[in-house]
Amino acid sequence: DEVEQVAANRSIDDEVLAFIARRREWVSRYSVCRALVQNPRTPVGISVRLVSRISVKDLKLLRKDRNVPEPVRSTADRLYRIKSV
Repeated sequence: DEVEQVAANRSIDDEVLAFIARRREWVSRYSVCRALVQNPRTPVGISVRLVSRISVKDLKLLRKDRNVPEPVRSTADRLYRIKSV
């Protein structure tokens, strides 16, 4: 639960978010993965890589979220179109 809160914290350093993303046991939890993708401070490369694990419902919200970087939104939009068919 603490890792999820840190991953969702928008004032945390991006190096901490990258460290969380490197730990397989933490990223395997869906809530941590979603928090990392939705956090605008997460490095773009990490967020784009994790978008493929996000559910269709969350992809729909993520593709319209102006707080995340454009590459993350466009990847979420592309995956939403593929998965929602």
